[in-house]
Amino acid sequence: MGNFNIVIQYIFAIIGFSLIVLAHELGHFTFAKISKIHVIEFFIGFGPKILKFKSKKSGTLYGLSAFPFGGYNKILGQDREEKIPEGYGDKVFFKKPFYKKFLVIIGGGIFNIILAIILIAIYLSMGVFSPTNIINYIEPKSPADTNGFLIGDKVVAINNEKIDSWEKFSSLTKSYPGQIVTYNVIRAEKEISIEVKLLNVNNEGFLGISPQLVKAKMGFGQIMRESFKMTWDVSISYFKLFGMLFTGKIPFSEARPVSPIGVISIFQQSASMGFQNFVLFVALVSLLLAYGNFLPILPVDGGHLVILIIEAIKRKPVSKKAVQIYGTAGMVLVVSLLMIGLVFDIISPFKLPKM
Repeated sequence: MGNFNIVIQYIFAIIGFSLIVLAHELGHFTFAKISKIHVIEFFIGFGPKILKFKSKKSGTLYGLSAFPFGGYNKILGQDREEKIPEGYGDKVFFKKPFYKKFLVIIGGGIFNIILAIILIAIYLSMGVFSPTNIINYIEPKSPADTNGFLIGDKVVAINNEKIDSWEKFSSLTKSYPGQIVTYNVIRAEKEISIEVKLLNVNNEGFLGISPQLVKAKMGFGQIMRESFKMTWDVSISYFKLFGMLFTGKIPFSEARPVSPIGVISIFQQSASMGFQNFVLFVALVSLLLAYGNFLPILPVDGGHLVILIIEAIKRKPVSKKAVQIYGTAGMVLVVSLLMIGLVFDIISPFKLPKM
């Protein structure tokens, strides 16, 4: 049964990673179509093409490859050396205005962000654990322990100020460092008072308890608000982490690259933590891929944006040789990081902390 569960987890891992890549490619595809740029091919997966059909209306070849892992699309005219078929002269990428080309390039990242918002909303819709003002743990020899608090006590007031949430319970307790405080608690359906002298820990009152957690459901409006808020907060955290990475504030051992083998292993580990946590993890990785793709190197989207912006400023194409040098440098960097990641994934596999 254990081996079967691991197989299922790896299947979920592949599906999760493929969903992220597919959303990214779908973003490029969608903005190309909106901009009336011809998409030559749009395939799910990679490897030999096993199913395919060509749209008579658009001329786009759609299909499924042998290994349904991610996806890709080929847009007409992203390579200036490409031969343009007759009748497609007005549907070429490099002939379009700057803003349309810009949207096509960032479209993958936009769709990854949208996917993250949707997945976080799904995660929240399953219910999230939130703390209550009911005591679930008492630290030994703490003020709570020595003054008679019991697990299951519900705190309803502090110094006669009513308490209806853990947040208020916590903030009020912290506001009385080293002071004597009176807690009103409900125990066995009776209200009693307990007088406690709190400790002073870093200029904050310390009682020594942890709250009981309950899984609460949200309404649709709250789910969407929290989903956007959580996406924003995670995005800000990622930008800070990128900054710390490039300034050397994060050690290499904590920011080492990961190979495709390591990526699937990490997804499998997240799947082992339950479906709800897995959904959240896929959302977080989707955001990471969105912003990571904007790094200014080829072959990722950020490298194409650099070329696009330079061409807009110079008002002429970047030379083929310059693009080749830029692309080769980027590929050397990417391949080197993948090889380093592969070595680390073999000798020291990445272990995902419990969520």
